[in-house]
Amino acid sequence: MAISDQPCTDTGHVLVRMLGAADLGTRSGRAFTEKCAELESADPAQAARLLTTSADPRWQVPLAVAFGPGAPRYDRVVLVVTRAQAGPVSDGDFTHPLGAVLKQRLEGDGLYGVSFEPGAVELLEVGAPHIRGVRAAVRDWLMAMHAGDTAPAVDIPFGGGATNGLIGLVVGALEAGAEPRLIFPLTGGGAERIRLSQQLPTENADRWLVRHRFYSPMVRRDSDNEKFWQSRLDRQVLATETAGGAASDLARVLLERIERCEAVDGFLFRSWLEAHVRDLAARDNARTMDAGLRASLDDLINRRFVQPRRWTPAEVDRLLKERRRGGFPAAALTVLVDPQIAKAEHAANDLAHGKAPDGAGTRAIRRFLKRRRDLPLVDEEVEELGYARWPYLGDRRALILVAMGTDPVEGDDPPAPRLDALIDQARRDDVEPVIRIAVSDKTEPVGRLWEAKARAQDVDCRVLLECGTDFDDLGGIRSDVWDELDTEGDLDTVGEVRIAVGPGPKPQGLALLLAGMEWALWAACPVRLVELRQAMRNSVAALDDTIVDVDRDAVLNHVAGDAELAEVAASALEYLDVSTAAALLDRGSPRLRPLADRVRRLSLVPARGAQPARAGAGSGTDRDWLESAGLFDHGHAPLLLLRARLRLVEMLAASDPWGCAVRAAVLCEGTLGKHGERGWYTLCDPKKPQHIPAATRLAGYRNASPAAHGKEKAVRVGATPVPPSAKDLRDCLRGLRAGLSRHVTVNGTGLPDTWDTVLIDELEQLKKEIRAFIVSS
Repeated sequence: MAISDQPCTDTGHVLVRMLGAADLGTRSGRAFTEKCAELESADPAQAARLLTTSADPRWQVPLAVAFGPGAPRYDRVVLVVTRAQAGPVSDGDFTHPLGAVLKQRLEGDGLYGVSFEPGAVELLEVGAPHIRGVRAAVRDWLMAMHAGDTAPAVDIPFGGGATNGLIGLVVGALEAGAEPRLIFPLTGGGAERIRLSQQLPTENADRWLVRHRFYSPMVRRDSDNEKFWQSRLDRQVLATETAGGAASDLARVLLERIERCEAVDGFLFRSWLEAHVRDLAARDNARTMDAGLRASLDDLINRRFVQPRRWTPAEVDRLLKERRRGGFPAAALTVLVDPQIAKAEHAANDLAHGKAPDGAGTRAIRRFLKRRRDLPLVDEEVEELGYARWPYLGDRRALILVAMGTDPVEGDDPPAPRLDALIDQARRDDVEPVIRIAVSDKTEPVGRLWEAKARAQDVDCRVLLECGTDFDDLGGIRSDVWDELDTEGDLDTVGEVRIAVGPGPKPQGLALLLAGMEWALWAACPVRLVELRQAMRNSVAALDDTIVDVDRDAVLNHVAGDAELAEVAASALEYLDVSTAAALLDRGSPRLRPLADRVRRLSLVPARGAQPARAGAGSGTDRDWLESAGLFDHGHAPLLLLRARLRLVEMLAASDPWGCAVRAAVLCEGTLGKHGERGWYTLCDPKKPQHIPAATRLAGYRNASPAAHGKEKAVRVGATPVPPSAKDLRDCLRGLRAGLSRHVTVNGTGLPDTWDTVLIDELEQLKKEIRAFIVSS
């Protein structure tokens, strides 16, 4: 591990310290309380001795290390302290009195060989040394300090003190845009200083793009496999014979895209489902001797998909029983009686008709697909290029890394409350915990206890390795953790990495933090902090209860993942996969999330249900943005922006013609409705006075798409559907916009062209800002 000990020369250099018992050279509890009382009544010489002498001769007090050899000249010092709050009593010992004495000494005669001007040492109060509260306090202080200017350089002593509070300092500084440098002591004296970003690999974007199935950038980035990635891209945008081929080929396109929840994905699901059931029915009938049963199955499936109102679930059940009584295969009918099929089809229909499915609908599609045992699980050819075996439908596992602390292990059945709390929280989050533990020789029995307790709950938990507990061991621990994770062979496909903070020695915890961030980059998944702590005294919880706090805002993507998420989101925007781009940006740090809200302005699928909680978090609901563009009629915003959204979709005419046609048609249907004086079907009907010829052409393009009815035609005539040319699509959409302005009115006036370019301009600005973000990260 490369360590830099060069002092920073940045202006505005700040030292931020979470005060604890170690700053008085002692341990928490009664000894700390007694020393605090002694400090408050000490004369200057006695105070200096108390603040610089450690009870353990191996270690200096943390601030003596921070101000020791190699330290820069700090402009400010922030001492984060705890003090009694109203309500429940905080955990741990209150450090405000200690902070007050330190401030007085540092701004007076000096201490640790340094002194500061009055006001340069500040006390920042928090209720308790927990990640969430400390993170927010430090973030807000730093952001107020630089107020939009360049963030200050921040150093954080990582010696003694509450581990949870120290991690809160690190994440708070990251959220303020100031990447901290960590200072930790070495045995025998001295210190090392590291920056998190310098400890992590910088070339990870390829793995993130491949895991999320965005292949367009890979064509440019991987010249050795350019043809392979181009074939994958062509298949994904239905530009090859795949779309007119077997159901198994169409299945791979569906599996790669279904998480994106765009209109074309709803069509793909419906098209695949019909092809899949028909293929199964053909195989079933090939092994069925009864001609009547064969005919009944063909007739039922034709009615089920071609005339959906001319069949009943009771018919399916009856025919299924008849085939089973005769001992004939019934795979096709088994699919049709799956309890998830109705919900999955309903969600797909919503997508295909311009409505956003709710969370239950998308989960139903995913569950239904996972129950199909004959679907491919992974892309084996991508795996052969050296990438992980990432499953098409994601991995519910969360890798949880824990530096083991001490727990009682005596008795026949000692409890493991922290393990139980971790497992319970993971299950509440609907993830499957995979727990890996670093132990020392002292905590190894606790690790073995966890293994046994976890087995009883059917949870994968094991001791990863036994390692040292000094900061000198940091590099070796981190390297060994990586090697052990790599040896297991399948942990690079987990859905997320969680780093449990609280128990265990600080060197082990910091090593797991670094190794966990690096592993998450390799696995192309988010990394989150999980805080383990005991319940506060006087709280409603029992004294021995363990609190597990998954601070969802404390995502370490500032250092591990932000740039990669932005890279994948930029690729999603190339093909207007707006939902995916917004979801990816939402998974990043607070620096990325405002971009997610802006991306949603481009949405082609109206948001379902109530107004979103955050401004700009849904299509056409960002009032400030609409008004900045001169659009004050919020109630008619979807109609008034219809021309602009069609201009946006037109950008896909050359790169994804089928996607362009499908999105444009679905956009019109979702905005105008199907029926009525200005309904989409009305505008497409040559017999109606409101008829728009370009609307009829666009509906024809949509229906010819392999994601819609094009596959059926391909089977009948033996030819692959040919997409419209970019020129034809552009001419069609130009004519459609003109027709909409003639036949669709708002307050008696046809749709104006006033806002035709507003969404294209917003998209280009977003791309520019995302590219700048990637470069700066």
